[in-house]
Amino acid sequence: MTQKNLTTWALACALSIGSAAATMAQDSSALIDALVKKKVLSAQEAEDVRADLIKENTQTNAGKIQLSNSITSLKLYGDIRLRYQYDSTQNQIASASNDAHDTQQSRERIRLRLGADFTLAGGFFGGVGLQTAQAADSGNQTIDDPKDNSAGFGNYNIYISKAYFGWANDYLTVIGGKQPNPFYTTDLVWDADINPVGAVEKLDILKALGSSDSPFGLSIVAGQFAFADNKEAGTAAWTSKYDYSTHDAGTDSWLFATQLIASAKVTKNVKVTVAPGYMTYTNGNVGVLNNQTSFTTGTAVVTGTSLYTVTTGTALFSSQRDLSIITAPGDVSFQLLGLKTKFLWDIAYNTAGKQRTEDIYGLNGIGTYKGHPVSTHSDRDDLAWLAGIQVGENKKAGDWSILANYRQTGLSSVDPNLNDSDFALGYLNMQGVKAGINYNLTDYCVAGVTYYDAWNLRRDLYGGQATAGQAIANVNSVQVVQVDLNIKF
Repeated sequence: MTQKNLTTWALACALSIGSAAATMAQDSSALIDALVKKKVLSAQEAEDVRADLIKENTQTNAGKIQLSNSITSLKLYGDIRLRYQYDSTQNQIASASNDAHDTQQSRERIRLRLGADFTLAGGFFGGVGLQTAQAADSGNQTIDDPKDNSAGFGNYNIYISKAYFGWANDYLTVIGGKQPNPFYTTDLVWDADINPVGAVEKLDILKALGSSDSPFGLSIVAGQFAFADNKEAGTAAWTSKYDYSTHDAGTDSWLFATQLIASAKVTKNVKVTVAPGYMTYTNGNVGVLNNQTSFTTGTAVVTGTSLYTVTTGTALFSSQRDLSIITAPGDVSFQLLGLKTKFLWDIAYNTAGKQRTEDIYGLNGIGTYKGHPVSTHSDRDDLAWLAGIQVGENKKAGDWSILANYRQTGLSSVDPNLNDSDFALGYLNMQGVKAGINYNLTDYCVAGVTYYDAWNLRRDLYGGQATAGQAIANVNSVQVVQVDLNIKF
């Protein structure tokens, strides 16, 4: 065999062996043409190599996978989690359907998530995600749950959890669609499972100013998220103690949030991050009084203990009203006995807390509820805070991590649609601890146990949406145990 023929044969073998990657990443014709120009291959030998590659691709699975020419990279990923969960709740006031003040339940749950991230030419990128369960704050599907007709080995639905695309350069990123949470946060304000929908802009300020090599970081993130889309036609007006005389029932509810993220690398192993921010909503309507959609003009309508008189049209109230929240999460990361360690905190203060407690939750001190005087606003209602520590991280077989934190969540401090659905099962007016441990059985399999113990912050909370209606704070204590086994692929 001549040296030239040997080169041709070796090249054909190499390209055939790597054809799966080559056909997915780019056309190998460019490489062959380059070899022809350098006279490593003759024109006939190049055609022979191309024919061999085509034949190889038609006989293997690699030749059957094709991607759009616009894609420069594609990452497919997913995970399956099995969970056993036990809840124990002591209700403050027994409900009409259940005289018992104590409830317990055990559930076996499953979560499936599938995702794909892609990059395109010209700085564009995007991602899609699918998962079990429709709720924004949880992908958990209770196994054989009669409520969704899945008992007796029924099948489960799959929902779109992410669908977004964006553009980025060295210092600016713009994203639109249903996307991962762009903010630096803890689960005090944002449940980790929530992917908001809307537009996001991220600016790396230091890079924009030409500083690319610095121990400091400074960026700003802004988000405009569509929370509820309401009908544009029609208005509702009512008179009350707080005189909502002209209330636009056709205003969509939008969440606007902005955050400044600053970091400093103090030493090789010590980094400090602080991220003050602000979030507020438009006055869109996302609820109705007493679960009704319309009332006769002049009819007195009660929500909790607040009395409203409908004067025209449809009476609606917005659970997104009076939320004007200042946030201040942060952390100090360092090494502890060779382990990655992080001390973290979060603070949320609703500057419109008094209005929310009285106007939305109906706690205005008027009347009684089941023999108890209706509560009034307290300064403790407006504040939520968290402090905790995490030691270790889970990346490869044998890794372990532990976490523990304590928090308080005032009644009107955060949006109950966004806060963690696991701590106190999402109830407000709560305080307590979260503790957990995770261990890598393999590089891709993690086992973990998490425990939550929470009790009420104010024990004198009665009436309104706190213990009636939505009953968002109608518990004295909540304990939750979760045992997880998670496989990533």
